[in-house]
Amino acid sequence: MLSNAGAINAISLRVEAKPDHFSMRHNGDGTSGNRKEFFRSLGFDESSVVRGEQVHGDSIKLVDKPGNYPKTDGLVTKSKNLLLAISVADCVSILITDKKSRTIAAVHAGWRGAAKRIMGKTIDFMVNELSCDPRNVLAFVGPSAGVCCYEVGEEVAEHFRDGELIKSSKPRKFMLDLKAANFSQLIDHGVPKENIEISENCTIHDASFHSYRRDGTASGRMLAVIGVK
Repeated sequence: MLSNAGAINAISLRVEAKPDHFSMRHNGDGTSGNRKEFFRSLGFDESSVVRGEQVHGDSIKLVDKPGNYPKTDGLVTKSKNLLLAISVADCVSILITDKKSRTIAAVHAGWRGAAKRIMGKTIDFMVNELSCDPRNVLAFVGPSAGVCCYEVGEEVAEHFRDGELIKSSKPRKFMLDLKAANFSQLIDHGVPKENIEISENCTIHDASFHSYRRDGTASGRMLAVIGVK
């Protein structure tokens, strides 16, 4: 969907047996070449990459040059030849483009970011700061911890609403649907349902993806990226 609107987008995978999956470890050991090849395969140099210092917050930055942006979980740009990159291993990455203006955004939304409504705030930012029309927005909600596996306690569940939670078989436990939570925010802020694509993949039980919940500190990270040439 995003590619049809001219936005180059991709997500790296975990499987190291096949080099074109570009597996990346959390600490970076042995993966510098994979990162460079991943970006190069998309037609970008590593020097054009924009990354936020993700802190599970709701800070959104308008960027016009490559580099690392402190305390930022949402990146937005109208500039060409920049590659916005989000690092995830169970949290949701959401890649966005406005098919008219070709504004793009990349958002990191774990449960804390979703509870702070970073997805809805990103759409509002695009509308208020860049005059985007949410009816022109296309969004891809990427692989993440799925409702099938993502068990949380009441202290997390209290931040979410019906349709985003399923009662667990365990007392005071719930299964959280992070993708549904971010989908709801997109809808609430004017993005048409038919403009949203949601990955069916669960990072916890699908070994093609890195998962912190499954692998703990040994987990690597996927990179979800979007750019316009």
